[in-house]
Amino acid sequence: MAFAVPLTVLGLAGVATNPALFVPLLVLAGFALVVVDFYGYQRREAKERALIAARPPKRNPQPRPAPAPTQVKLKQTPSELEAEARARADAAEAKAQAAQAEALAAEARARAEAAEAQALAAEAEALAAEAEALAAEARAQAEAAAAEALAAEPEALAAEARAQAEAAEAQALAAEARARGQARAEAAETEALAAQARAEAEAAEAEAMAAEARAQAEAAEALAQAARAREQAEAAEAQARAAEAQAQAEAAEAQTRAAEARARARARTEAAEAEAVAAQARAEAEAAEAEARAAEVWAGAEAAEAQALAAEARARAVRLRREAEAKTARRPKEDRPQGDSP
Repeated sequence: MAFAVPLTVLGLAGVATNPALFVPLLVLAGFALVVVDFYGYQRREAKERALIAARPPKRNPQPRPAPAPTQVKLKQTPSELEAEARARADAAEAKAQAAQAEALAAEARARAEAAEAQALAAEAEALAAEAEALAAEARAQAEAAAAEALAAEPEALAAEARAQAEAAEAQALAAEARARGQARAEAAETEALAAQARAEAEAAEAEAMAAEARAQAEAAEALAQAARAREQAEAAEAQARAAEAQAQAEAAEAQTRAAEARARARARTEAAEAEAVAAQARAEAEAAEAEARAAEVWAGAEAAEAQALAAEARARAVRLRREAEAKTARRPKEDRPQGDSP
């Protein structure tokens, strides 16, 4: 805009002296000024948009990390923990998709601005080329007029000199316009690259947030698995206690039957019954031992108490079996002298 007044004065003087030469140049200069002004407005608007985009976005306050899960929170069911983990993962994925969409939109805006800047630069170059063509045409007309009026007044020479000076000035202005257009295009490209870098950084941040959410979901799933393992260990412990109580009851019943079997009339029947009871006790003891071993393998490191109880149950079952076998072996010895007596 600093060249507007000198160009206007020069154009009016040229129109007054040589209208055929300066009217096209004046029209072209006015059009070039309008284009330059429009391009300057676009550049200012792009800078404002870049400044707005460069500002750090206002983020929603992130929720504070939840404290370490206490014993009360560990009472949640595995299904609730899995549902909460899935909800957190879905929310993190939605946030990541939103950030990725914003990054893509920013990149698209930057590309559109760069394309617009390139189009304006190409238009400026076209205008500069047209100005050069008009200047060449004006020089040709000036040379023709100078050839026709060589013997005329000295004003013709002065007009030719002025025309050459104006043509040189038009060429300088065109070169300056091209340089400015190229500089603006480079600046727009730099701004586009910066916007793309910001978009990539935001996408990386979104991916980091998604990874953190996935890690939290995996931790919640691990807690759910630990809760299920504890429940299984408690169930195994309850089964071991039930087996121990059943073995004690059966042992008491076997002792009662062995005491009743001392009668001579029912010696053989009670001996057979005692053998059957002993076999049943052995089978039940073996079943209890197998259940205790299964509970021991199932509970693992987290069911140390269940292992101790299972070991105690095995010891009691073995003791009961040995007592039953001892009683079974002792009864024939006690009954043999009585059977030999008349």
